[in-house]
Amino acid sequence: MPSYNTEVIVTSARRYGEADRLLILFSKDRGRFSAIAKSARKPKSSLRGGSEVFIRATYQLAEGRSLHIVRQIEIIDAHLGIRENWRRLQMAGHVAEIVNKVSVEKIPDPELYGYLANALKGISDGSDDAVIRFKAEVLNHLGVFPELAGCAACATSRVKGDVHLSNEHHGFLCVDCAKDKGIWHPVPMSVLYLLHGLREGQGDLIDPDLSDDEVKEILEQGDEILTMLIQVFLQHGLKTTGATRHARNSKMKNDKKLAKDADNN
Repeated sequence: MPSYNTEVIVTSARRYGEADRLLILFSKDRGRFSAIAKSARKPKSSLRGGSEVFIRATYQLAEGRSLHIVRQIEIIDAHLGIRENWRRLQMAGHVAEIVNKVSVEKIPDPELYGYLANALKGISDGSDDAVIRFKAEVLNHLGVFPELAGCAACATSRVKGDVHLSNEHHGFLCVDCAKDKGIWHPVPMSVLYLLHGLREGQGDLIDPDLSDDEVKEILEQGDEILTMLIQVFLQHGLKTTGATRHARNSKMKNDKKLAKDADNN
C-alpha cells in the first residue's frame, strides 16, 4: 500500500482489539479521518507515545480499505502539561470534541487545525483563556458569531444595562425589545465587552482593575454563551460540556492522579 506523511493532532483514541488503538486524526491538509495504530498499546511499541490523544505529530500512514494504517510517528508536541492536570485534561477533551463535531470528514480545514493546535498548546501551558478564545475563533470561522454592534431587533447602537441573547435574531436585544418579544436571557455589559474582544481577537480581554472573582465570573458567563452558540449550530449538545464545567469549578487538589487515571481509561 502506498504511504504518505501528514501533520495531525490526535483528537480521539480508544482501545481496539487486544493491543491496537483506534484513532481519530485531524490532519492539517487532509481533514478528519480514522486510523488504526497496530500494537500501539504494547509497552515496547514505537507507536505507543505518539498515538495518545492530544498529541501533535507527523504521521506516516498507508491508506487501507476502511481505515488508514499508522506506520511511523514523529512527535511535534506531546502537550505534557495537559496530562499532568485533571482540569486541563477535561478542557482538552472539550476542544477536541468540538473539532470532531464541527469538522467535515476528509475535508481539509487548515484554519481550524491552527485554532486547535493553539488551544491545546495554551491549555498545556496553563493559559486561562485558551478555551474561550478557541470557541470564539470557531464561531467566527463558521460565520455564526452573533451581532454585537447593537440591538439585533431595533438596531439601537447605544444599549444600556443588560442585554439579552436571542438565537432567533442571531444577536443581542436591548431590554425593551427583549420584553416585547418575551425573551429573557440577561447578559451583563461586561460579558458583552468580553465577547466583543474575543470576536476582534484582542489581546487584553478583561479590565485589570477587576478582582479575581469578578474576572472568573465574566469568563465563565462568556464561556457558557459561546458553548451554547456552538451547540445551537450543531443542533445537539456536547458530551464534554458538563465535565468541563465541573473541572472549571472543581477544588480537587489531586489533579495529577486524576489525570493519570483518566488517561489510562
